[in-house]
Amino acid sequence: MNTPRDLFDAVLARPAQEVAAWLEDVTIGQPVDQEDFNWEVFAFTIATRAGEEQSLPWARIALRTYEALAHSAQARAAHSFWLSAMNLRARLIEDLGPRQGDDILDPEIVREWFQRVATLAPQEAQALLASSDIRAFPRDKLLLLRDIKNALNILSRIAEPDLTRLHPELKDWLMLRARYARARS
Repeated sequence: MNTPRDLFDAVLARPAQEVAAWLEDVTIGQPVDQEDFNWEVFAFTIATRAGEEQSLPWARIALRTYEALAHSAQARAAHSFWLSAMNLRARLIEDLGPRQGDDILDPEIVREWFQRVATLAPQEAQALLASSDIRAFPRDKLLLLRDIKNALNILSRIAEPDLTRLHPELKDWLMLRARYARARS
């Protein structure tokens, strides 16, 4: 009988095309063959492989897994899965270049995600960050600022110059990021 680790190793040893076909027969996030399966580690491992190999087939598998996990997770965990997915996209866009309309390499996917995360205006975020005691903020505001900062770090990797030319509203966010990065160094 296969242990969960044996199953995990067996899946990872297959070529991307076989793993993609295997995913058609399982439910991401659920046990596999009635055995526990660590889908988070699977997604992370596949994403790492996709980045190292600059492989779009492996990236599709990782992104499919992250997105399925995000859709079935609570809000904080879902945000973490989306962050990982967008980080992979940004890495591959940096390495392989942007491709409009591509399901992985289109910077618009990252921009749209950033705009869903950044529910504050840049000016409001700047006013909050300028506060003398940020620790006095309610927990939800602190989490939102952290989420925006993390999303902005990903966006900034692919924003120049084309994305900011097409979406000038991003410039305020990128300037805010640069200002606070300089202030902390």
